[in-house]
Amino acid sequence: MTALEPLRSTHMAKLRLFANLREIAGTARIDIPGATVGGVIDTANEKFGPDFERVVETSRVWVNGEEAALEDTVAESDEVVLLPPVSGGSQPVTLAVGDLLRYLPIGVLIVAVLANTQSQEIWAAVLVAIAAAWALDLFAAFAARGHLLAPLAITTTAAAGALSAHILGGAGYGLTVALAVAIVLGWAVAFADYRSVAVYAPNLLVSLLAGLATASMVLSRSSFTPDDRAVDVFLFAVAVGVLLGALVARMPAIPFLDPFVTTAITAVLAAVGAAAFWDLDVAGYLLVGLGVAVALVAGHGLSSMLRTGRVTLTGRPPGILTSLDGVVLAAAIYYPLISVIL
Repeated sequence: MTALEPLRSTHMAKLRLFANLREIAGTARIDIPGATVGGVIDTANEKFGPDFERVVETSRVWVNGEEAALEDTVAESDEVVLLPPVSGGSQPVTLAVGDLLRYLPIGVLIVAVLANTQSQEIWAAVLVAIAAAWALDLFAAFAARGHLLAPLAITTTAAAGALSAHILGGAGYGLTVALAVAIVLGWAVAFADYRSVAVYAPNLLVSLLAGLATASMVLSRSSFTPDDRAVDVFLFAVAVGVLLGALVARMPAIPFLDPFVTTAITAVLAAVGAAAFWDLDVAGYLLVGLGVAVALVAGHGLSSMLRTGRVTLTGRPPGILTSLDGVVLAAAIYYPLISVIL
């Protein structure tokens, strides 16, 4: 990244660093002179060396929560944020850590599959833990844009949803909506920074999704479900759909084939195949699979909205667990789907 400035600026912009950039620089925040975004980055590259510069080349740049161009001007109070890709750039210093983080979504899948073989209490606890990890990942994306998210409130809603579903059954799923509103509203009362609509609304949306997803998955494996294999079908369908969609996204462009089409079609086929394998209602799971497929695809738009502040179907939103965005949405609607269809 380069940007020509006639003179070195005397005022200092605030530069905020994440992931490998923070580790290379040895700090998360630093004041850097520069009149433009490019000038700030050039100065930082000179200060922290070639390893830093290599990661910067593949990083996203934000100013005060909005994506920025190199020629954009910066003022004394502006905050420039550099957000590396999940992989950490071309040659990150902490390569081993970056490699591990890339496979974290697969680790979450494995944990969920194993937890599904255990007791209902362990299953519910693992669901809440996954919701907490998802909330923390979203928190990092929000923080990079200078926005607030309350992962503790979101995790509390997920736990409340699991508990209410376990105790009250289907009524507990509906009660989760009221619990989400109450918990997020209580958080806003306790902390003034969370009282504005611009902050409260996304916190409530994420809390609702986490709570409903957790309640839905608990109910889908309880005595209230119409099919005791429902969670098995769900896990298989979303795993196949998300993994093959991600694989296509990393391949050269193929006519009539894109990640969204691949995710949708393979999720439906996986649901039908799993139903046939376990001798379940194939026609019913065809319709359920269509609902899950729509949610997975819609989850990409949800992901970009939450993580970047705009809805787009191009580019990968920042974060480690972005693949969970669509899965959480699919999980949230899964119990109502199987209750109506099966």
